[in-house]
Amino acid sequence: METLLLFSSLLLWVLVLLNLLLTLGLARRMRAAFPRLETLKVGQRAPDFTARTLNGETVTLAAYARRPVAFVFVSPDCQPCREALPRLQELRSQAQQFGVELILVSDAAEDKTLSFVEGLADGLPVLVAPRERTSFLSDYKAMGTPSYCLLDAQGKVRAAGPGLAELGEKLRALAHELGGGDGMEGERH
Repeated sequence: METLLLFSSLLLWVLVLLNLLLTLGLARRMRAAFPRLETLKVGQRAPDFTARTLNGETVTLAAYARRPVAFVFVSPDCQPCREALPRLQELRSQAQQFGVELILVSDAAEDKTLSFVEGLADGLPVLVAPRERTSFLSDYKAMGTPSYCLLDAQGKVRAAGPGLAELGEKLRALAHELGGGDGMEGERH
């Protein structure tokens, strides 16, 4: 009887170890299949870009020189983006209060972007930067939508990341750091 109990215990431990090894192998494969989203690093210079407005005007980073700006990357096919548009109107007033311009950057063509923002993002400036025509989104490491990139007046990255939950907090932090809600205009260096 003792031999059977010893054998059963030993077999149970072998199964536990095999289970642990299989779990570690699965976790390793999952990590490789879903790499961490990389964002621009705080303090680095923002990459230049080329995009178009909904009016067909070509815009580059130079158009936003000497003033803080928050690019919010969205996609018309993204349900969380659709749900975030009303919140973006609130963030826009907060950003304006802090002297930051909030810009939507769509990864779709002009017609699809226009129907996406109509009625939901009225008054928000919109740039159109389809991935097949421009490297704007990949240069800003906006691999998912919605995501954001907050630049200071010197064109350096102050914050970047997926989602929009942190953007309001980052706007307040930047305004506080630069002397309050009225101290972020481009004249301050």
